Amino acid sequence: MRNIFELSCFTLVLISMTFFSSSALAQQNETPKLVVGVIIDQMRADYLYKYQERYGEDGFKRLLREGFNFKNTNINYIPSETAPGHASIYTGTTPSYHGIIGNSWFDRNTKSVIGNVQDDQEKIIGSVVENPYGTSPKNLLASTITDELKKSSNFKSKVISISIKDRGAILPGGKSADGVYWHDWESSPGYFVSSSYYMEGVPNWVAKFNKQEKSDTYLNETWNTLYPIETYTLSAPDDNNYEPSLGGKPSPTFPYDFKTLREKYRENGTEFQLLWISPKGNTLLTEFAITAMQEEQLGKDDHTDFLNVSYSVPDVIGHTFGPQSVEMEDIYLRLDKDIATLLKALDTDIGKENYTLFLTSDHGAIENVSFLKDNQQDAAIARITNDGRKLEAFLDSKYGNASWITTVNGNNLYLNKTTVDEKKLLLPIIQKDAANFLMTLPEVSLALTADDLQTQVYEEGIRKTIQNGYHVQRSGDILITYTSGTIIHPNPNIDVADVNGTVHGSGYSYDTQVPMIWIGKGITKGKSVRPVHPIDIAPSLSMLLNIPLPSSSHGKPLSELFE
Repeated sequence: MRNIFELSCFTLVLISMTFFSSSALAQQNETPKLVVGVIIDQMRADYLYKYQERYGEDGFKRLLREGFNFKNTNINYIPSETAPGHASIYTGTTPSYHGIIGNSWFDRNTKSVIGNVQDDQEKIIGSVVENPYGTSPKNLLASTITDELKKSSNFKSKVISISIKDRGAILPGGKSADGVYWHDWESSPGYFVSSSYYMEGVPNWVAKFNKQEKSDTYLNETWNTLYPIETYTLSAPDDNNYEPSLGGKPSPTFPYDFKTLREKYRENGTEFQLLWISPKGNTLLTEFAITAMQEEQLGKDDHTDFLNVSYSVPDVIGHTFGPQSVEMEDIYLRLDKDIATLLKALDTDIGKENYTLFLTSDHGAIENVSFLKDNQQDAAIARITNDGRKLEAFLDSKYGNASWITTVNGNNLYLNKTTVDEKKLLLPIIQKDAANFLMTLPEVSLALTADDLQTQVYEEGIRKTIQNGYHVQRSGDILITYTSGTIIHPNPNIDVADVNGTVHGSGYSYDTQVPMIWIGKGITKGKSVRPVHPIDIAPSLSMLLNIPLPSSSHGKPLSELFE
């Protein structure tokens, strides 16, 4: 009997081991080998449809055809800018938690405006010249989905994050990335570089890629429209008053002879930044991304890897020429081909059933305000320098002459707290007086004080989006929102007719509505018009990968992906 009992126990153990082994394998097979995050800087949601008939079959159309499309995706904080956008997507939370309240902000300790990834304790790695500044993710106050992936795999998963902009690479890469790279336009010949925070030197494959000097090659080419220019009927005429002329060109029109233009821009050290307004900037990034995927052997073992690719060129094109431009239309028609190239490489190297990809944007943009005005649409300029002077005069008249304002940075106004203390005044009262005065100005829609934002809980509307963008240590004393169609500008004398290109940052839908499409392993085809936010991406990935939520995540998993 004893032998039979022992045999039975042994059999049960074998069965149990087989069951749990099969279960673990099944769970492992449910997760993708590679997650790919694609962020397109300044992509309005309507660009998916505006140019749809002119896209090829294998880029944006494939995503729409085979993926799940969340058509009603809106950013739920102010400001709608690049750094907060990338940080929010990857942390699953808003600036009120992750601390990246803008592309820059006033630091009360150093009494200076600092950049979002600025870190003077680090150095740029891989540049051919020594840079006087450094970068890192130290200003990011919450973990990213990429950080959680690294920790959950005991740091066996690989995370590679790349962009043209440093912020577009660093913030998604998080604190523990294996490789974070961006384009160094400030030195010839435009290499991809990193930070000493992540590495002591760039890997051999990066050095080899850089030595091909593709930036230099692409800047010897001419940018002409992909199709006959007369077919670009979705855009304003190529020659118009809403765009600047570059490098002494007589008009803001095609073609762009970069070989000639670079000679002029070399004089002020911005030669390689021209690649940021060239479609070949997107191509260069795509080629670097594919090389990174292959050289780092992403998706080749049992641990899920992560590749972030952030395309920055559309943002620079938008700021320079505006959404109405032929340049913008052509950039998207060509980016469509780069997306197709990336998808094809993923299909070939990883396999269609082995990767999951999401595509979204950090923000949209308003149409050029001069273009809007010419077409009888709402359009105005908030000249923040003048507004600051008016507020100073008001506070002088009420409390006596003094220096009341330290600075205005974006929608944040910082009061001089030394003045408030010296006059023995209560800060919340001065904040309220200043906010009430600002709301008498014609372009100001709402001004909320720091005291309001710390003591009140707003549940919806513009007040909620302002509160989502407020961080107690970093934000100003007053957060300002302007009327729809209004842009802010530091030039006190600029006229609407003089504004070229576009800006973004508001809580209005032209700045907040962005695309969000998922495709690949575990994703069914479909679409939804349910209101969702980019901060829902990270918690969805947590559920998909069976890993912890990022530390401050309060986005909600996209239930449609799991039905």
